[in-house]
Amino acid sequence: MTHAGRIVLVLFCASVFLSSNSAFGQSKSTGKSAPSPKSVQHPRYLNLRYDEDFSYLDGEQGSYQPDFFDPIKYIHLDDDWTLSLGGEFRFRMEAETNKAFGVRRRSHDTFTIFRYMLHADFKYRDTFRVFVQGISSFDEDRQLPQRGIDENKWDLQQLFFDYKLLGPDSPLTIRVGRQDLQYGNQRFVSPLDWASVRRRFQGVKLFSHGKKWDVDAWWVKPVLVQRKQRDRGAEDFDFWGLYATYKAMKRHGLDLYFFAIDDTSNQFSKGELVVNPNGKAGDRDIYTLGARFWGKPTPLDYELVLAGQWGHWAGDTVQAWAFSIDTGYAFAGLAGKPRIGAGFDWASGDDDPFDGKVQTFNQLFPLGHKYLGFLDLVGRQNINAANVNLAANVAKNVKARMAYHFFWLNQEKDALYNAGGRATRRDITGNSGRGVGHELDVTLKWKIDDHSHMLAGYSHLWDSSFLITTGAIATSDDPDLLYLQYGIKF
Repeated sequence: MTHAGRIVLVLFCASVFLSSNSAFGQSKSTGKSAPSPKSVQHPRYLNLRYDEDFSYLDGEQGSYQPDFFDPIKYIHLDDDWTLSLGGEFRFRMEAETNKAFGVRRRSHDTFTIFRYMLHADFKYRDTFRVFVQGISSFDEDRQLPQRGIDENKWDLQQLFFDYKLLGPDSPLTIRVGRQDLQYGNQRFVSPLDWASVRRRFQGVKLFSHGKKWDVDAWWVKPVLVQRKQRDRGAEDFDFWGLYATYKAMKRHGLDLYFFAIDDTSNQFSKGELVVNPNGKAGDRDIYTLGARFWGKPTPLDYELVLAGQWGHWAGDTVQAWAFSIDTGYAFAGLAGKPRIGAGFDWASGDDDPFDGKVQTFNQLFPLGHKYLGFLDLVGRQNINAANVNLAANVAKNVKARMAYHFFWLNQEKDALYNAGGRATRRDITGNSGRGVGHELDVTLKWKIDDHSHMLAGYSHLWDSSFLITTGAIATSDDPDLLYLQYGIKF
């Protein structure tokens, strides 16, 4: 067994042991196992680790479910200071085939990715806090070109402080430093947790979270991952904006947002200068204004997202749009509680490469992986994408999901963009058609306990007219992705 296999086997066995250990759900006074009522609190590990709250550990015995890691949570250093420690280990094996559509001579690779993260959360009463998180991430046995999202050895993932400007009774807080950002359902701003090296920013954020409204305003710079040096903020790239969420409607919600990017870096991607759809390189200032409506009036759920963009890129005028709609129906009375869903994503493309206008929507910093296929070959730029999906519990704590995507270009003279926003294929004449292809995603997720999970998945894309015409692709060389992931948080 390989070194990676031994690590995963040991941690998997440990998580199974811990989930059945008496520390998870036994009464301290009697030692007898008993099911905990829903009102009893237990650890909740979030995508944004700094939002986790373990203050319930100050409650009376029986008000929370004891956990193996309680001793390192909400530690009282003195009457004013508390400390919570935590971390994560994640392992993923990936086997990919022809994700470059035959551009590279080597089309298949199987490799492993590891991520280790540790954090400390110091809080002074309810007024001040310091949050620090470190990361070590790396890949093994990868023969294809390395990806920036896989490796970042021994670096600082987050370091920021919070201060309540008007005192502990006011929600108005300032946050300064390196930090994760996540808004809405992560369509435009996401930490991108699928990547081993999560996306983060550094700068300042001012926020107020109340009973009816959550309002955030920020000015930050993306953090550039550097394999052989310490990560740093992008000096010539500013990202600022405002995000507000109205929470007073039962089972429904409304988000309003404004995003702005000011990029004077003239970035290179994979050694190539990034140019706009008209072939020009230069400064970008792009503004996005939109709204999100969402709700879960059981058994239905829905989400509607609208966004418009304007600005300039290399002297050309930006005029772009996007909208998304997702809906589903859950059959709570059936075995497995299946949910049937459907969705549609529309992001404008550029219809004329010579008119001085940029009509390609800029997807900003998304979790496109969640909405546009796990192969990450399609991004929310110049795309029309429809999907149907089915999810159900196939065993206790095991959920299966299947999604089938249909992709076609919004404008045939514009490019196909991948999940990273990079143009991968283009026919400037428009003679290759608009059909990109169809993708099938199948996932199986097992929530082992509050701390650990396993995820397995398979994805396959069948190419269509645009891909076939712009590059020789045999049917047997359609892109595939097979993966197996294990993760544990504490």
